[in-house]
Amino acid sequence: MSALDVARKDFLDARRSKIVWLAIAIYVGFIGLFMVIQRDQLRFHDTAHEGVVSVLVGVVTAGSVLIPVVALVAAYLAIAGERETGSIAFLLGLPNTRRDVVVGKFVSRSAVIVLGVVCASLVMAVSLLALYPVFPVRTYLVAMGLMALYAVIYVAIAIGISASVASKARAAAVGFGVYVALNVFTLFAPIGSHVRTLHTEVLGFAEAPTLYRFVSQLVPSEALSQVMRTIDVDIAGGSLPPADAPFYVQPEFAPVVLCAWIVAPLAVGYTRFKSADVS
Repeated sequence: MSALDVARKDFLDARRSKIVWLAIAIYVGFIGLFMVIQRDQLRFHDTAHEGVVSVLVGVVTAGSVLIPVVALVAAYLAIAGERETGSIAFLLGLPNTRRDVVVGKFVSRSAVIVLGVVCASLVMAVSLLALYPVFPVRTYLVAMGLMALYAVIYVAIAIGISASVASKARAAAVGFGVYVALNVFTLFAPIGSHVRTLHTEVLGFAEAPTLYRFVSQLVPSEALSQVMRTIDVDIAGGSLPPADAPFYVQPEFAPVVLCAWIVAPLAVGYTRFKSADVS
């Protein structure tokens, strides 16, 4: 077998999981409800196009909170669950390399979650056609692509966690901690503001706004917001850095951050799984 064979088998297993499809159904239902409720907000915008774009930006913002939960639920047991039950020994004896297992699990769980995002996007499209006066195709496609990319990021994080630990309980605990750190903790203030407090008030250094902006952009949800600001800064909120600011704080650098969140967790997870005793 190969990574593709592992992915095919795991996809069949994952699609039978009721809790995975329940999480996806809740997400799709929320998006549909959000599109219906937000229709009333169009009157607060100067043009219909601006209002619809604002609604789609809101969908992406809401997705940045919900998608991590769905992805973590779908993937946190992908490897840790098999290690705890002992079935991982059978999977590695087919033969498959441990890299095949990590890559295959990532591909299969990503396919499941992206399928859920596609379902939500279809609900968005139907809502736009039925309830809204315009259909901004470009913004819709960007929103759909960003949600899919964001979902894949958290699948990679979940697979990295699952490959790094040996039990379901540890995978759940670490996954919960990562979600709180990256999504709940940053709801109150950007991570850059906490770094600013430490940098200036605790350590006594001078202000470094570029450093704070860069650190904030390292969080996946903020990187996603930076990408949205390239669509329309007035609607997405926030402000763009000066044109002469370093490239690593420009919104164009945000996709690099998002892609790094895919590669790094998988690399860490594979490194730990490669040397783990699974007997």
